[in-house]
Amino acid sequence: MTGRFRRRGAAGPNRPARFTLADAFRCAAKGVSYAFSTQRNMRIHAAAAVAVVALAAILRVGAVEWALLALCIGSVVAAECANTAVESLTDLVSPDYSELAGRAKDCAAGAVLATAAASAVVGLIVFVPRILGMLGF
Repeated sequence: MTGRFRRRGAAGPNRPARFTLADAFRCAAKGVSYAFSTQRNMRIHAAAAVAVVALAAILRVGAVEWALLALCIGSVVAAECANTAVESLTDLVSPDYSELAGRAKDCAAGAVLATAAASAVVGLIVFVPRILGMLGF
């Protein structure tokens, strides 16, 4: 393949013959960084993640709860990255208004919403009993 559609790992004049695991991690980090720097909602999710980690540390949640919270945080970040990818690709292939393009973007955003809502429920299940216990209820 040639031009701008060449496979990312394909050898070429500006690419080494091998695409290493380190290269793959760098590309992945670039993707997360791009989403963080361009998407307001990603920054909101990151702030929420920091608050969740702080609250979990303060409330000394157990290992299972930490695992659930980590899975939720990771899922929301992954969903937001996928949403950003869908939006970028949709804008590339359909620069003009298209009802189908809009549906693709709405569905990707809906996936983020569903993931964030489920994560909020997990947060309530983990935190509310501990907070109520601290308040004597």
